[in-house]
Amino acid sequence: MRITNVATRILTHAYDGSVRNTRHAWTGKDYLFVSVEADDGSFGLGECYCSGPGAAPVVEAIVRNEIAPLILGEDPRAIRRIQKKLRDAHVLNGRGDGAGTGTAGVDIALWDLLGKICGQPLFRLLGGFSDRAAIYGSSGMYGPALTPERLAEDMARAVAGGLGGIKIKGAGDTLTADLKRVAAVRAAIGPDARLMVDAMFAPDVPSAIRMARALEPYGLHFLEAPTAAADLAGWRSIRESTSIPLAGPELASNVDLMRDYLTRGIVHFLQFDVTIAGGLTQGLDLAALAGCHHRPVTLHCSGSAIGTAASAHLAAAVSNCDSMEFHLMHQFLHEHMWDAGFAIDAGALVLPDRPGLGIDLRLEDLRAARAAA
Repeated sequence: MRITNVATRILTHAYDGSVRNTRHAWTGKDYLFVSVEADDGSFGLGECYCSGPGAAPVVEAIVRNEIAPLILGEDPRAIRRIQKKLRDAHVLNGRGDGAGTGTAGVDIALWDLLGKICGQPLFRLLGGFSDRAAIYGSSGMYGPALTPERLAEDMARAVAGGLGGIKIKGAGDTLTADLKRVAAVRAAIGPDARLMVDAMFAPDVPSAIRMARALEPYGLHFLEAPTAAADLAGWRSIRESTSIPLAGPELASNVDLMRDYLTRGIVHFLQFDVTIAGGLTQGLDLAALAGCHHRPVTLHCSGSAIGTAASAHLAAAVSNCDSMEFHLMHQFLHEHMWDAGFAIDAGALVLPDRPGLGIDLRLEDLRAARAAA
């Protein structure tokens, strides 16, 4: 069996700009999909994380011009060998996270293909710990209509719908205004549901410490991205100043950085995204690395149905996954998950017993689905 083709497609979902996160308003989000095809006609589908204007074409160019030529002719079942080949090639090319996320999309597609070849769902091939991924709802954006009261109502409705908790954005307004949002959501979802806050790397260290101390009465499960990702000393200062567990680095593809987060005792939850950090292969390695430090992992996820399904399979497969983000705003093509048998139940995303990712779509199917949406 040999890889005969690697194809890509970019699709865009438009927003009206009425809501924003901590850093920017949402006017659109690009999704980059990768298909890996074998000489017997079988194929797998993956997704690359591409956030921000212009990111998707850059990653697509890396996949088409640099990654595809390296893997054409390879046995698609030799996923570890292909992963090493791509990592070695990226050492000197200066592509950074663009190469990492391109590799991630290809890796997910290879696993999807392997699952189809074996006739097994990926959660079983990846480790088989469970067929359920613990999830929390993620949104809590800012906008003129999103008063603390309205936000609280929306988040309470999500928890009542079966999600295991809620994560909202923080550090986007004044500390007083953000605390009103957190207080309203906590009161609405009750004392037992998990509540998390994502500061999106925005505060400086003194501001993050003030925020963390002010948030302590609300019983946060974790505080995500409290300051600049590269400021490990700053993260350490924040961790030592609060009882709230920290989660990060979230959007990194650099394994050495994530190892430093663990060895320096900076985070309780190692957080990464499989569509950025090398795909499912490196996701297994990172979960094992965290496990060796007696730490759980939590998965960032704001992808389409493909990225969400890939994250869910890893989250279900490993024994030390605490939770996975289930985005309430970014739900591009998610109807295909429900059609495939995915379901939300008692704080978990239940995965269907279907081969691969469980969503048997081709690139042309994705285009047709978007045009009809």
